[in-house]
Amino acid sequence: MARWSLLAAAAVALAMVAHEATAQRGGAVRGGVRGAVAGNIIGGSEGAATGAKIGVITGATRQAIDREVQSRGQYVASPEYQTIPRSNFNEAPPEVLGTAATGTAKQPKGEAVIQKDGKPLVGVTFPADWNQKTGDNYIAAVSKDGQAYGVFVALEGVADKKAGITKVKKGLENHLKDVKYDDPIETKGGAMVITGTGKGKKAGVDLVFASGIFDAGKGQLVGAAFVVDSKIEDHYKETVSGICQTIRRAQDFGK
Repeated sequence: MARWSLLAAAAVALAMVAHEATAQRGGAVRGGVRGAVAGNIIGGSEGAATGAKIGVITGATRQAIDREVQSRGQYVASPEYQTIPRSNFNEAPPEVLGTAATGTAKQPKGEAVIQKDGKPLVGVTFPADWNQKTGDNYIAAVSKDGQAYGVFVALEGVADKKAGITKVKKGLENHLKDVKYDDPIETKGGAMVITGTGKGKKAGVDLVFASGIFDAGKGQLVGAAFVVDSKIEDHYKETVSGICQTIRRAQDFGK
């Protein structure tokens, strides 16, 4: 009995250490926006591959988004939502990939495309009611309610994906405080993904983030990032999943 008691005590101690380590990283990716990006960005799933070929949101994903829009509307109308602090990314976008001074902003219609040397490099389709803008090397968008932000940037002067992740982390830590990272992920398609939690430095709102670095074609790296208020994260997971499924790289155009 004494032996089993010692083994049980050791198991409990190890579990506590593991739990503490996970807490310091920000926790495992279990769903929400973080899971949506990890599962659907380049090479994340079959759904993402299908979306990339056609560049639109279709089928079961579209139905899931429609249900989510309805659910989000009900949540927004609830007393709980009315009392929580909220971000307004339309006024203060978390430009974690540094888009402010790059290019001339314009509102795209439908798919937005970043080009390089006159050819499509990467395309993505945001919902029609998101406030979008594009520049010479970026696409950025904010949800109508201002609580979700997405951005895609063609990275310059970044040697590899690890260097890209370092750049993303610096950007995140410029805009967020109390940042905690989940375990990093690499998708089957070769995208490197980091996710986690933090607080907005200006508004002090609890946020979640997910960012990926991927090769869009011929070695050109692109960074993608989503930042969403944590209180509404579960009401944006299908929408973000759908956005990721529309991503097209250079090789996908013309198919």
